[in-house]
Amino acid sequence: MRIGVLSDVHANEPALRAVLAELGRRGTDRLLVAGDLVGYGPHPNECVTMLAEAGARCVLGNHDLFVLDRLPPTRFPSYARQSAELHRSLLSADVRSFLESLPTVLQDGRVLVAHGSLDDPEEYVFREPRAVELLSRLPQEAPGADTLVLGHTHRAWLVDAQQGTLPARGTVPMPTTPWLLNPGSVGQSRQLERRPRARCAIIDDTAGTVEFLRVDFDAAAGLAALRQQGLPDRCLHARPPVWFPAALGVRRALDRASTRLRSRSGRTVGTG
Repeated sequence: MRIGVLSDVHANEPALRAVLAELGRRGTDRLLVAGDLVGYGPHPNECVTMLAEAGARCVLGNHDLFVLDRLPPTRFPSYARQSAELHRSLLSADVRSFLESLPTVLQDGRVLVAHGSLDDPEEYVFREPRAVELLSRLPQEAPGADTLVLGHTHRAWLVDAQQGTLPARGTVPMPTTPWLLNPGSVGQSRQLERRPRARCAIIDDTAGTVEFLRVDFDAAAGLAALRQQGLPDRCLHARPPVWFPAALGVRRALDRASTRLRSRSGRTVGTG
């Protein structure tokens, strides 16, 4: 079984089209989408329709909930609110009905999918202790599941419940203990990269691997469509501050060191 895993499509039709084409070339049996089908980008109807026609199993993200008037705009920047207002006016009845039918959490065999976390679609899960705490809840939340897929941070991430953060590049062995996967963002890159890429992942149960993909797409077409709708370029590529990757790496290194110390002292690892 080969599962294509996506998140944070954000109404970016050129990026989604490129990702689906790449997954089609590589061969996947089904698609899982960890939310934010809409928000930010210029093509909400097109993206939702493409995913529905592909048979993707999707959950709602915070932007989807906001566009559906099921989440207040408390944590949304001005340009996110601007795009949401546009999307409300653009959504077709069929697309709105499809979004309304989606859950916020779903189980697909051994995989449990949510957007931000199991508790809150707006929570950014990027620290190992929180990831391990969520993984410890899988037996109660989703009996039979050993994999938790989240999105929302727009950054690829792989966490083993025992080993902590693992490399999220290329093809890596699938963890043998409960694990968390964030495939990164399809539609709004938040990386320090010259040209934005669309990100996704493939879980291959047969080979026992997880493959992280970075896919080129027609970013110029996406930017042109944004500008035509009066939306800012950062809806497609929001570069983080230059210090952010280093700060994130330091925080995760501290988390790993803390986990090792707790393990050596005989305490239960990753309960905090």
